[in-house]
Amino acid sequence: MKGKLKVNKKGKVVAFLLAGTVFAGSAVGTIHHFNEEPDEVRIENEVGHDDLIPLPYLSVDSSDFVVLDAGNHRYDGVFFQDAKLNYCDENDISCGVIIRPNMDCLSSVYDDVEYVKSLISKYNISFPVYLNVDTIMDDTSLDSTTMTKYAEAFLKKCSANGIYVGVYGTDSNLCRFKEYTGISSYDAYVIQDGEEVKYDGTYNVVKDLDGNIKAFTDLATVINQNGNNTIDGFQYDKLHTMADGEDILDVAFQYGLSVDDVLKFNDVSFDEISVGSKIRIPSSLYDGVPKGFVSVDSPLRGADLSYAQGDNVNWDKMARNFEFLIFKCSEGTEIDPYFEQNMSQANVYGIPAGVYCYNAYDMTNTTSMNDFLAKQKEQTDIVIEALKDKNVSYPVYLDVELPSGATWEERFNSEYVSAMLNSWVERMTQAGYTPGLYCNQSGLKNLQSMVNYPLEDHFELWVAGGDQYTAGKQDVPLEEVRPSSILEENKAISMAQATDSAINAGAGNGRGHLDINFSVKDYSDPLFDKVDGLLEVKEFDHLPIREVGLGVLGAGAILGVGIVAGKIKKGVNTKKAKRR
Repeated sequence: MKGKLKVNKKGKVVAFLLAGTVFAGSAVGTIHHFNEEPDEVRIENEVGHDDLIPLPYLSVDSSDFVVLDAGNHRYDGVFFQDAKLNYCDENDISCGVIIRPNMDCLSSVYDDVEYVKSLISKYNISFPVYLNVDTIMDDTSLDSTTMTKYAEAFLKKCSANGIYVGVYGTDSNLCRFKEYTGISSYDAYVIQDGEEVKYDGTYNVVKDLDGNIKAFTDLATVINQNGNNTIDGFQYDKLHTMADGEDILDVAFQYGLSVDDVLKFNDVSFDEISVGSKIRIPSSLYDGVPKGFVSVDSPLRGADLSYAQGDNVNWDKMARNFEFLIFKCSEGTEIDPYFEQNMSQANVYGIPAGVYCYNAYDMTNTTSMNDFLAKQKEQTDIVIEALKDKNVSYPVYLDVELPSGATWEERFNSEYVSAMLNSWVERMTQAGYTPGLYCNQSGLKNLQSMVNYPLEDHFELWVAGGDQYTAGKQDVPLEEVRPSSILEENKAISMAQATDSAINAGAGNGRGHLDINFSVKDYSDPLFDKVDGLLEVKEFDHLPIREVGLGVLGAGAILGVGIVAGKIKKGVNTKKAKRR
């Protein structure tokens, strides 16, 4: 529900619901209500500017933020852009940029991402990078399909490089953009063009009708804690040199791309490719599967959530209580109704996350091995699609359980188990995720008996069980939950669900219970093999050619929700990390 903006006598903009209570804005799924106006104390990075004039003419408070129109890879945006970015660096002012994409071809869009990476390499871009939706919506040559393809290409490519990316535009254009493309999960910077904000996607920054800019969340801190907007998160496009006797079809097949994708990305035709041609291969969302993870001296405490907790989640408390979270993504081909919300909130709070899919198929509900394999593929692909652009640092688990009263003999045999596990490992590994397997202790024993290899060689094992596992029959205060003994008894198991009955944990089902897990590995700290043959970061040094107007100084208002779209390098939720 949206309220109307009202300015109090001190000039502060607040928002009132129709009932008269103040609505201060919130993260996804949570709405805060107050009986009184909030205190006048400003949060860090609450007040924003869309341009600045460096000293000695005008000073911007270091606790404010600045978002500059940075144009695209073909030209800079604001006048004296380098001087302004340097000024923000030197005066510790949080700064973000707006990119007006060049949409001549897909390669141009990716060149804009390289331009963003060059800015981050050169300056401290500690606020979001926004895609200018107004530019896209004003281009009448773009149909909705092309618009979606180009916008997604920019947003996903930025996310893959650990960049906190969002969308920027007028309220009306953001509404149209969402309608035409279906893209709404990226954090938005909304320019009001009416009395109320009508955009119902996620947003954290608003510029009101008077030109005042305000952020509800301290985005610079979120970006800092999540490790976004640093060169450490960059991936680079590979460079392939055409060999004698090789054609573009061979190259496309080798890298898992279509010929059309390769040609469009390189902005070339068939006739322009010959022996020795350099072909750029776009980096994927994940460049490789970790070769290992950091073991911890003391098990990390986490929890797993699903639709069972619904909106009964205190995210501030969850961030304090847990070092990781695992979310139900799907059951068969049905996405958990709270998956998107849970993942978004974990991203906002910088909590490392993993997911699980409850396996829905066995010998009793499929007609043949071919049907079973087709169902397994469909189930797996649903998960991979749902995980696009999500910050998944923990494994992606296949949850294999039996319905109450069922037996392993009637549901599975060795052939079906092998096929199911092979499908999960192969497809998750190809997609760049760490495959995991969840079951109880008897399930682990049965699954292991049906394959001729140690399960831990191919899966990260997450097993339920222990003396605090009560099947929801007793309350176990969170402070009394301890790591399950099975972590000591079976070194192949890396994560154990110690109880399903914790209370006062920050979330709970109808009984107030929450599953608590302990991990002996820090999956947010992966170990990768070095990848060779990558391109250098491009440098862009353009002369400024245009000037944009100055923003109006002062406080603004925010109504809405927040989400981080960026790849978490390492979740930090206990203290602020160094800026660079």
